[in-house]
Amino acid sequence: MKEQLAVFLLLVFMLFSVTLNVYAEEITVDLDSYLKSSLENSREFKEAELNLNAKKINLKEVEAEQEVSPSPLLLAQAELELELAEKKMLRKEDELINKYINEFFNYYKTENLIEVHQKYLSVLEDEMENIKDKYQQGLLTKSDIYKAEVELKTAQSNLIKAENNNQRVGFKLKQNLKVEKDSQLNIKFSKSDLKAWELDEDFNELLEIALEHRIEIKEAEVNKELKNINYKLAAGDYSPKLKEKEAENEYLSAVNNKEIVKDMVELDLNNSYLNFKDSIVNINRDRKLIESHKEALRVKKLYFEEDYITGTELLETQVDLYQAEVSLSHSEVDYYLSLAELYLSTGDFKELLIYAEK
Repeated sequence: MKEQLAVFLLLVFMLFSVTLNVYAEEITVDLDSYLKSSLENSREFKEAELNLNAKKINLKEVEAEQEVSPSPLLLAQAELELELAEKKMLRKEDELINKYINEFFNYYKTENLIEVHQKYLSVLEDEMENIKDKYQQGLLTKSDIYKAEVELKTAQSNLIKAENNNQRVGFKLKQNLKVEKDSQLNIKFSKSDLKAWELDEDFNELLEIALEHRIEIKEAEVNKELKNINYKLAAGDYSPKLKEKEAENEYLSAVNNKEIVKDMVELDLNNSYLNFKDSIVNINRDRKLIESHKEALRVKKLYFEEDYITGTELLETQVDLYQAEVSLSHSEVDYYLSLAELYLSTGDFKELLIYAEK
């Protein structure tokens, strides 16, 4: 009776699970909508907005006080504090976009890897059957069977790991989107979806864009001006001499910091530029490897059919092609990611998000 009850409960649970899957919400996003929705739901971004609102309120209070006790320097201070808060909010937006892009493309990469692993699992299963047939005919040894079993188990393990990683990264995307964790997530991205994912500028042109657009430089400039106002206020008759010196030192530090930020931006851009060029080299390498392994596999299959080589030799070439295709799957996504990060490092990323008309 207990066994029958256990079986019944198991069937009910399975039916309930299937029902949940059937009614699970399906979420479809492209890169643009994902970035927009994730930013709207970001608590970090909301914190920056709240800080900005506080500076807006402070400015209104200072403006109201000007009617009673005019003070151009205090007014300028409040205006610069607001501008600085605006720049910090924009910098936070850039930081979050960078993080979201990495997560989006990592998810896209896991989906591609699942396809590659599924393909080769099927291929290796077929090869396993061929090797077993030749073993039964006495044409191969037991070691060929063992080798095929090891490669098959490896492919099965790779597929499971890729599926688990897909769920792991997908969970983070759903968390950013603030959707149900059991919802079905579909992302829309392919090479044909975008029309501007190519680099037309050289490094010097990119550096000019970066020095003009990077929000960190603008923030450092505003901070320098604010420290200058603070120094002028501290230099008033009502401030102690020590406070004046402290304010002067903070101003000089802000001037120096702006130059440090500019150096940091140039270094960041250079690293991103070289990473992008590396990604192109990696793609070309992997494509050439795949071409080479495919030709080698074509020849090895002919040899195998004529019993000139063992199943182990055939599998080694098959696995070489498998690994090269996995590497290419990584390299192609890394290309898009490195290009996105390069444009982010110029502070002009939004120009890249131009979708081709369908």
